[in-house]
Amino acid sequence: MKVIKSDILIVDDSVIFSQGLVSLLEQYPNYVNSINVSYNYQQALGILSSQKVTILILDLNFESDDYNGFDIAKKVKAFYPEIKIIILSQEAKIDSYEILFNHIHVDGYLHKQLGIDETLEALTAVMNGEKYIDKNIQAMLNIGKWLNISNREKEVINLLTIGLTQKEIADKLNISSRTVETHIKNLTVKMDAKNTAHLVSIYTKYKNGNRETNY
Repeated sequence: MKVIKSDILIVDDSVIFSQGLVSLLEQYPNYVNSINVSYNYQQALGILSSQKVTILILDLNFESDDYNGFDIAKKVKAFYPEIKIIILSQEAKIDSYEILFNHIHVDGYLHKQLGIDETLEALTAVMNGEKYIDKNIQAMLNIGKWLNISNREKEVINLLTIGLTQKEIADKLNISSRTVETHIKNLTVKMDAKNTAHLVSIYTKYKNGNRETNY
């Protein structure tokens, strides 16, 4: 993938984190043309209106009751749609992800503890027009997906994982085979699975990775 130099604006009210990120990025001049930092909403708008910015690296949480990262991202996409936005966060929630990507249309989502190699990979991907979600955020989102399924869906996927057929699951849960089929279809959609076998594989990896012994 082609490396394209970026003009970066970091918007984060943590001075220590922002300065640390600047120091890291400055060591890679092949990726960066310029770096600016703002610690609040007004500073960010001022820089955006006066200087070239191609990538906005944005925190979601600010110590302010007047705005947050969602508000800033919406404003930037409305007035500067050509700017790529990469979100930084220490948490990942399904509803936040859906708002950021499906409604605000941000371009990347990174965990704040991410290493420099993957940060540079994210910059490259986003500058080449791709969406980028780092593996830590993706893992957190996957956990959230499984935690948000219904109790009946949990029963169905657990029985499916141990090898029961749809008819056997229906008999065990005292529901119709059609209902079991509906639950499996819904789970497949929720988990972005290609088919039932892929769904079982995703769930097995989730269980093993999170040591879910009684879920």
